[in-house]
Amino acid sequence: METKNTEQKKSNKGTLWIVLFLLSAVMNIYQWRNHTTMINNYEQRVDTLVVERVNVEKELADTKAELEKYRGISANLDSLLNEATAQLDAQAAKLKNITRSERNTLALNKKLQEQLKDLQGLRDEYLGRIDSLLMANKQLQGEKEQLTSNVESLSKNLETTVATASVLKSEYIKVKSLKRRGSGKYVETAMAKRTHKLDVCFDVLDNKISKTGEKTVYMKITEPGGKPIGNRSTGSSTFRTASGEEVMYAATATVNYTGAKQNVCMSYEEQEDKKFPAGTYLIEVYVDGNLSGAGSYTLR
Repeated sequence: METKNTEQKKSNKGTLWIVLFLLSAVMNIYQWRNHTTMINNYEQRVDTLVVERVNVEKELADTKAELEKYRGISANLDSLLNEATAQLDAQAAKLKNITRSERNTLALNKKLQEQLKDLQGLRDEYLGRIDSLLMANKQLQGEKEQLTSNVESLSKNLETTVATASVLKSEYIKVKSLKRRGSGKYVETAMAKRTHKLDVCFDVLDNKISKTGEKTVYMKITEPGGKPIGNRSTGSSTFRTASGEEVMYAATATVNYTGAKQNVCMSYEEQEDKKFPAGTYLIEVYVDGNLSGAGSYTLR
């Protein structure tokens, strides 16, 4: 009987050890899984912080580079750009301070997102102020901007190629660059990247020799790279000059010429997905195939 009790006690102890071993194994697996989950969550937060910081640093660099493109145009613009640079430097210092002092990853991520939003607002604010200064400088310069060497050359050619006094001449070419708002309304701008449309007005001068009646007027616009611009889907096409050359025109109009001086306005608008490149544009006016006048216009 005593031997039987001893064996039973040994059996119970063996069972207890097995239970304790299984409990220990379960606890170890649970702790391992919990530890792995914590590591994954931490790594995800760290990855998010890296992305947000890279976004802020890229926005800082891109904004500074975009604003610096307008340096050297005028003293007022340079002063404004110095102010903007100081603001951006302050934002860069703020970024360093945030990443150095904030230890809570969730709070740090939120602050980085807020700083990115502030930078985007700062960029838009200064671009708007730059546009206003460009417009102000343009108005101060008036309508007496000096023609480029290409226009001067064209004017000389015009004087020599006008064969008869009956060829109509056009002068006082005025150009407005316009941007299109979401509402469909157009407002004037001096920045190439915001321009969707060019409005061109000029005077066809009086000519007592030329025949009165309908005259076909063509407007040719040559972009800074030297290529005539036009969009056939919106009315652009080609015409032949009096010398037989085939030329691309941006817009055309029919004018009932009376012999007296009269003002003519035409416009050209680019497609939604295309804007005007920065630089100097050559504007040429043809009447019935004859070169009538020319001018230039500069987009910053």
